[in-house]
Amino acid sequence: MNAEAQAKISSYIGFAARARKIIYGVDQITARVKKQKLIVMCGTAGENTKKQITAYVEKTSSPLVVLEGVTIEEILKKNNCKAIAVTDENLAKAIINYCNA
Repeated sequence: MNAEAQAKISSYIGFAARARKIIYGVDQITARVKKQKLIVMCGTAGENTKKQITAYVEKTSSPLVVLEGVTIEEILKKNNCKAIAVTDENLAKAIINYCNA
């Protein structure tokens, strides 16, 4: 992922946060089935978090984006936040499009 794509993804995650269209944390993500349109996980997440998110993604077939080079903590200014779920379909599609570009 290039720097421009990372900046756009960061912007879209910021928009989702301001619109209150984000679920924070692994426990909240796994508790709210079928609400999330996209799961975003930090590349610096621990092994247990990666294992839980990967199992959940396989179970629900939700799209997963793993951020490298920038962390969710830096984007959202939230300490110890390693995984989020975007609940807005249009923002989720925009993030997926920039990841695939």
